[in-house]
This record gives sequence, structure tokens and C-alpha cells, in this order.
Amino acid sequence: MTPMVIDQKQTQVNNSNILNDTKQDLLTVYDIYTKFKKNIILFIVSGLGFLSNFNELVYVPALPMIVQDLHTTETLGLLTVSVYVLGSCFGGLIWGMLSDYYGRRSIMLLGLCGFLLSVGGSYFLSNIYIFLVFRVLQGVFICVPLIVGQATIADIYQPNQRGRAIAFFYAFYCTGSIVGPIIGGQLSYHFALGYMSMNVAHVYFSTELSKAPYDYKSNIMGILYLPGSIAEFSGSIIGGILSDYAAVRYMETLGIDEGHVVPALLFSVLTPIGLIVYGWSFQYGVHVSLPVMGSVICYFGQTGTRPGIYSFYTIKYQQHSASVIAANNFVQLLLTSIMLTFTAIIVESIGNGLYFTTMAVGNILATIVPAIIISRKIRLSSDICEKIPSQSTPLISTDATQYHE
Repeated sequence: MTPMVIDQKQTQVNNSNILNDTKQDLLTVYDIYTKFKKNIILFIVSGLGFLSNFNELVYVPALPMIVQDLHTTETLGLLTVSVYVLGSCFGGLIWGMLSDYYGRRSIMLLGLCGFLLSVGGSYFLSNIYIFLVFRVLQGVFICVPLIVGQATIADIYQPNQRGRAIAFFYAFYCTGSIVGPIIGGQLSYHFALGYMSMNVAHVYFSTELSKAPYDYKSNIMGILYLPGSIAEFSGSIIGGILSDYAAVRYMETLGIDEGHVVPALLFSVLTPIGLIVYGWSFQYGVHVSLPVMGSVICYFGQTGTRPGIYSFYTIKYQQHSASVIAANNFVQLLLTSIMLTFTAIIVESIGNGLYFTTMAVGNILATIVPAIIISRKIRLSSDICEKIPSQSTPLISTDATQYHE
């Protein structure tokens, strides 16, 4: 072999190595911010997420007192929560779409300003119907941190880090569940002041505890929310860690993104169990520790599913992450709003036990279809990998290198 041929081959090898090194050194959209700046952004949006949940839950212990002070009925009292949730439901769709097109920061600032104005206006109201209008406005504006905050996380964190980042966001969010009811209970007991919750079990918890055989005051009810709130915090953290672990494992072995959802499906089993315990405990008026235990199981299961599900959504629809999160929240909040509107009437007709058992069955049915789809995708991917063990490309279009540090 002549020296010229050897030199040409050596040049080709060197060029190939340079090209590979260049590809490895190319920056991605996730490298725009340093790790420190990412953590600062995460801390800010998580703090705003805390405000969103705090605003919801500081109202809960005061709900029976709000009904009394505004001289209205229990149904209209629950309606103050329903319209708030309904405002968040439709407002989220608008803000999600706008933030995808016009940026996160401006939409976040607009939402916060609108929320502060609506809260200030509702403080001085004594008419239930005008109060309902301001509750709608509060819901429309306060949903911005929840939608835009998670979309911001999707913008800056790689898929293998996103579950933990969203878990951190929801950990802050759930801290509002710990602080809100306690502060709201004390304030409403002394000053008749407070705000709300969008979860049916969360809201109805205070309504039932204000009745016989419990007859608790709002300050005590706030403290009784603490175990469930701690369960929400813990579920979010554990769910995020397991989501990222499963995501890396399934991407490395099967080349699919659905690994994010696997822990969420396992957590979802706990929600109907908690709802059944919760409902029948109130049905028979047993010791308060049992419905509290039911709420702990339910909330732990609910929050454990969120990091994995939202990570999966934002990976599959990266460019429209805020709109996708808003659409998911729209369905959940719309159903919540409808259920809250008729909860008092339905419970009076069929009782707590059957009502929350029906909700538990609905949760199970809603989980079956995703579970079948995910398990089928995993099984098919596993079969393909066994038949083609040397396959070097992922089975879907996701860039597998994003799952590695």
C-alpha cells in the first residue's frame, strides 16, 4: 500500500473523529442555561405554583363560615368553588396557547396582576352573586402559574431530569396544601377570611367535619388537613424520582418514552382505595382518623402520578407543552367543577359512601385504557428488541441521547 493511500485513509479517520467530536459538542436547547440558572428558574416557578395551591386551600376550612356569613346555602357555597375551578378550566386553555406563542414571562406577569386585582375586589364583597363573579376571575388568572410553570420546566430540562424537576414543582405546590388549610382555618376562626380547593374530596372534607358527629371549628379542620397535605408532598417527590428512573431504564432497553408513565399507573391504584375509605368513613360517622387515613391514601396516589404523566406529555409535545398541560387540566377541572356543583345534592340523595365509591370506579375505568395502551407498547417494543437485538436506533423519534447526562 502506497504512502499516499495510507495518508488518505488516515485523513478520513481523523475527519470522522472530528465529526463525531463535533456532534458530541453541539449544544441543545437544554444547554442554553447553566445548571445554577435552571435551578433559580425552577425555584421561582415552583414558588408561584405554591401561591396557586395556597390560594385554593386557604379557603377550604372557612367554607362553612363563608356560607353562614354570606347568608347562603351549602349548594351555593360549593358553587363558589365550582366557578373558581371552572374559571381555571377555561382560563388555562387560553393562557397555555398564548404562552406557547408569545412567551412565558409576559403571560405569567399578566396572570399574576389579574389575580391580585380580583382577590382585592372580592375581599370587600358581601353579596354572594357578585362574589361568584370574582371567584371566576380568580380562577381564570391563578391557573397561569400552574400551566406556564410546568411548561417552563419542559423548556429547560432534559427528559431524564424532567420528572424530578416537575416533582420539585409539585412539592412546592403541595406545600400550599400544608400551609393553606392551617392558616385559612386560623384566619377564618378569628376573622372570617379565606379561599378554596379544587379537589372534591378536599373541599367536602371541611363540609363534613363541620357537621355532627364531628362539629369541628375551622381552626381544628385546618390542622386535620395536615396529614393529607404531607402525603401530597411525599407522593410528588417519590413519583418524580421513580418516573425518571423508569424513563432512563425503558429508554435504554426499549427506546420508548412510555417508561415515565409506568410508576404513575402503579400510584393510580391508591386513589380509588382512598376514596372508598374516605366516603364510607363519613357515611357511618366513624372516628375522624379513618377519613383522614382515606384522604392520605387518595392524595398520595394522586400526586404520585403527576410527575410522570406531565413529563410524558411535555416530551411527546415539546413545542406545545403549555397547551398540552392546559388541555389536560381543562378535562380534570371541568369534571371537578361539575361534580362540586352537584355534590351536596347527590350526597343527600345517595350518601357519602356510594358517592365516593362511584368516583373510585370512575378512576379505575379511566386508568384501564392507558394501562392497556402502555403495556401493549412495552410488550411490542420488547418483542421487536428480542428479534432485532442489534438495532441501534430508537423505536420512536425521540432522541435517546437526551436521557444521558
